[in-house]
Amino acid sequence: MNNCSIIERYYRQHRDELLTFVSSRLGGDVMAAEDLVQELFLRLLSDGRRPIAEATLGSLAYTMARHLVTDHYRRRYYQHLYEQQAQLTGYDDILPTVYARETIAHIEQRLHHLSEPVAEVYRLHLYGGMKVGEISRCLQQDYKAVEYRLGQARREVRRLLSSC
Repeated sequence: MNNCSIIERYYRQHRDELLTFVSSRLGGDVMAAEDLVQELFLRLLSDGRRPIAEATLGSLAYTMARHLVTDHYRRRYYQHLYEQQAQLTGYDDILPTVYARETIAHIEQRLHHLSEPVAEVYRLHLYGGMKVGEISRCLQQDYKAVEYRLGQARREVRRLLSSC
């Protein structure tokens, strides 16, 4: 049995239990619990690097659920902190910085899924302010290859930002 079929079967059998577990830790917030459980199973399905054993999948799922709940509260805490800071100093001062950090974090998360050469080209363009020719010379790669990789990264980032 492969990872996908093991996870799918576990999902069908134990989704409601996990949902109840997560919901109880979120104070009964069923909508947030559904989001976290969905994220948990998406992470399990997208991690094809290591094999998953049926015997340990339950422990793994509940451990991941606890971590996701902790992350949820951590994000809420910092969001609340930023909101307080914004009220004290005025939204004009803090919100652009917060949005820029969030956007860069989303971009970096998406770049993590790209191949290293594509991500490297995009980082040099975005953070280094380099043009295609400069990147080509810096990495000692063909101009057209760099141009193609930059296009791939831009499409991926555009897709990410349009879904936000």
